[in-house]
Amino acid sequence: MPKKKVWTDEERAELAKKLDAELEEYVADCIVKQKEKNEKEGEKESDLNIEDIANHPAFMTEVDWSKPLTPELEALMKLKYEDENPTAGAEAYKMDGNHEFKKKKYDIAIDNYTEGIKLRCPDKLLNAVLYTNRAAAQFHRGNYGTSLHDCIFARKFKSDHMKAILRGATCCLKLKRYDEASRWCDTENENEEFLQMKYKAESLKKSLERDKRKEEAAERKERIEEEKLLAVIQSKGVQLASMKTNKNTRLHPSLLTNLETQNPSGAKVHVTSDGSLNWPVLFMYPEHTMTDYVEAFNEQHTFEEHLKVMFSDGFEHPQWDTDRKYTTDKLLVYFEDRDNEVMYKVNPKSTLLNVLQHKRHFVHGGTPCYVVTVDGSNYQKVFKERHKIINT
Repeated sequence: MPKKKVWTDEERAELAKKLDAELEEYVADCIVKQKEKNEKEGEKESDLNIEDIANHPAFMTEVDWSKPLTPELEALMKLKYEDENPTAGAEAYKMDGNHEFKKKKYDIAIDNYTEGIKLRCPDKLLNAVLYTNRAAAQFHRGNYGTSLHDCIFARKFKSDHMKAILRGATCCLKLKRYDEASRWCDTENENEEFLQMKYKAESLKKSLERDKRKEEAAERKERIEEEKLLAVIQSKGVQLASMKTNKNTRLHPSLLTNLETQNPSGAKVHVTSDGSLNWPVLFMYPEHTMTDYVEAFNEQHTFEEHLKVMFSDGFEHPQWDTDRKYTTDKLLVYFEDRDNEVMYKVNPKSTLLNVLQHKRHFVHGGTPCYVVTVDGSNYQKVFKERHKIINT
């Protein structure tokens, strides 16, 4: 970084003299322009236009920090901040930061407080205020962790700084660190705000612990139900992907993920009142890149029963089957053995359970999937060429 210039008294006096001269010249110029305007418009002589004066850096109350500073304004800034007295400089930055904070320009306020902190003035209270004010600006930007960090530093300069303590406790509440919030309020000061903050922290902590216990209890209950479901599935001889176990193997909770379906409807295998299983089933028609999703296919129902509902004349036919070649008597159904890259042909009169019990059938993602083609179609010929097919 370039070394900061140290201004001599003579240089400061010279700069001030130059700015005074420029100001006088600027005001005189504004007066001349106003007279010329009045003469041109035929108006009587009026007072100097206040808007013109307000545009001079010496009278500005607002600065557009997104644009480069004019030489005059930059010179005034130097006079204001580049003082050999770091306390005066830090105070100036604090005042500007407060001004921007009131306008809710928190980023600019943070920059000002930061510059004041960098000066490392010997005034401990002023440093505490700079850190506390910066914490407030960070808080309003939603940076609760950073705000808390500044509150900690503020108390290093003044341990009993009330605003720093309250802000720190509030940050802890926002971060749900209720024990810390309560400790921040443990001061010798019997201030009512501290007592209320401590009470709020303790109340929120109890509420959080209660909610956590309820959530854990609900998770335990759900886990027990899912383990029961897995036991039923295993007892029926159905194999889930990644579940290469025998009937006597103890079920591990990680296997529960194999029952999670990715379908937006959220349908999931479940046990009915008669003890049978209803499965979500996906039918795929690769010739048309289309699918059908059956949310509850009972294991005792046959494939033929469901296909009749989807493709019989008495029901609405799929719009994508423009040739109406998908008829129940011509449909072929397969499931895939992914490990061996083999397609097993399914007998349409078989129940879902019969097919699920096949030694090479594994359920992926909690949803049995089946491929459907039309016997004798051109696509079926290509399908047979691409895949090894075995009858079940």
